[in-house]
Amino acid sequence: MQTHTPEDILENYMKWWDGHTRQAGQIHDRFLELRQARLRQLAGAIEQQVESCRPLNSGPVRALFTLEDLNEFATGSVVKCLGQEYAVYAGRRSLRIPNSELLLMSRILSIRGRKGEFDQASSIVAEYDVPEDAWYFDGETRGHLPYSICLEVALQPCGVLSAYLGTPLRFPEVDYYFRNLDGETVFNWLVDARGKTVRARAELLKTIFYGSTIIQHFSFELTCDGEVFFEGKSSFGYFSTEAMAGQTGLDGGKTVLPWLEQAGQESRIVPIEGTALETGLPKGKLRLLDGVVINSGAGVHPEGYVYANRRNTPQDWFYACHFHEDPVMPGSLGIEAIVQAMKVFAQQQSKDAAAAVLVTGQKMNWSYRGQVLPHNRQMQVEVHFHKTQRIGKTELFTGDASLWADDSRIYEVRNMAIAIEEKQDYR
Repeated sequence: MQTHTPEDILENYMKWWDGHTRQAGQIHDRFLELRQARLRQLAGAIEQQVESCRPLNSGPVRALFTLEDLNEFATGSVVKCLGQEYAVYAGRRSLRIPNSELLLMSRILSIRGRKGEFDQASSIVAEYDVPEDAWYFDGETRGHLPYSICLEVALQPCGVLSAYLGTPLRFPEVDYYFRNLDGETVFNWLVDARGKTVRARAELLKTIFYGSTIIQHFSFELTCDGEVFFEGKSSFGYFSTEAMAGQTGLDGGKTVLPWLEQAGQESRIVPIEGTALETGLPKGKLRLLDGVVINSGAGVHPEGYVYANRRNTPQDWFYACHFHEDPVMPGSLGIEAIVQAMKVFAQQQSKDAAAAVLVTGQKMNWSYRGQVLPHNRQMQVEVHFHKTQRIGKTELFTGDASLWADDSRIYEVRNMAIAIEEKQDYR
């Protein structure tokens, strides 16, 4: 029988204690790490709840970026707004956000995310104070934000978040163009936003690097009076000068003309200005159509067809606003032109004199594979309606659309819907 001296017993105990203490320490350290991560998540959740509960229009709020900062980003010093790391673009064109009439952010409340880290979700919260007499309400008696304005309010914070994280700094030697590519949206409600504050939330979902080309995917939502009224997803890309020069449009460089031209009906284009066709359309800067052709029994589908065009010049107002040193027509205005063409068609087909409105609860998708630039002579749009139906007192018109810059088909919009009804679900 083996005997143990008191010294043996003490030595064995100390070895056991050291091992137990080491294991317990490791367990405790892991516990502290998990608790710290959970506390960070809880702090983020509480911050979001506090932001969502803060009454809109409740007075001054401390902003991460003020309107003055955003104006600096738009046309001034990017370094002054985003930091010294952007000094690499001194004397070069750099990423910008829209300015003047098309800057549709009043402040950035918060950004969650670390600069240079793209493998974790990042988010931004912005606000836009909608003027009572905003230029885009000219001709809009109900105060509904036009589709193009909602899209800009939702997407502009995505650009700020991307720049804040330092996305283009991954390849600082590349002179990037930042462009929207694809997306989908749905209106939950149509709101009278005049004099109110719209809050935009966007989250960076994924960043993909293809050589020096960078693609980012976002989700977003707009809230007014505490309710989410507009939401969706979208992707953006950072492209080099060489990549932009290689754009071939939606048809791989092949010329695909509008159905109207294929059918030899260009002579049927009717001017809109000063005629009954302009009923219900915006006035002033947001009017994006010159002429239109309506054919209720033609097109790809038997439900009808509308074509519209607009003369394009380097002096058009939006080129100075979008972007500084990189003039390009906003894709949102191209979609707005499509919406206006659909409204003209719907109002001509309906016996109801009421103005057409966007349909709530309908998901719409778009793709951009080119740009309308100052040198282009004209913009053309067409819509092939694939569904027209009456539900009670409501008439619905749903179609797929394309947009051309001269003879290149560059935008595609799917499942856009317009309604004419006596009473819409407004808020």
